[in-house]
Amino acid sequence: MPAVTAELAGLWTKLVEAVSRVSPFIRTYLLEAGPVSFDKTTLVIGFDPEFADHLALIDNARNHALLQTKLAEIGHPHMQIKFIKAELPADRVRVTPPMPAATSAAAPAKEKSAPIAFNKNDFKNDPLIQKALEIFKGQIVEVRA
Repeated sequence: MPAVTAELAGLWTKLVEAVSRVSPFIRTYLLEAGPVSFDKTTLVIGFDPEFADHLALIDNARNHALLQTKLAEIGHPHMQIKFIKAELPADRVRVTPPMPAATSAAAPAKEKSAPIAFNKNDFKNDPLIQKALEIFKGQIVEVRA
């Protein structure tokens, strides 16, 4: 398999980042894939044989349209997408997913709040609960396991 060029590596990184903003689902699969080739009309995306079962999940018209739209947005309009099973090189282009803000080391730790005592009568007599019961014609029942 030919080595991935710097142009293709840059395109792949931009594409995965663009897709990540709109579809975490597709992003997950793209992180397991890699670019195989790119010419004036087609971007070929490969999945290692161990991830070959993902081809059936991602290779559909909706995902093709999203990828084509994102390619157009980053300067490559009228491109086609092709997914294949391919042995990807060990040094393939890997896009590192950004660290979620909630798990960032700089994020302050949340203090655990003290448990709130539950009072059944206060709950049953709460005006919002009463309104919900009226709207849905419901009743409160006690469930014991």
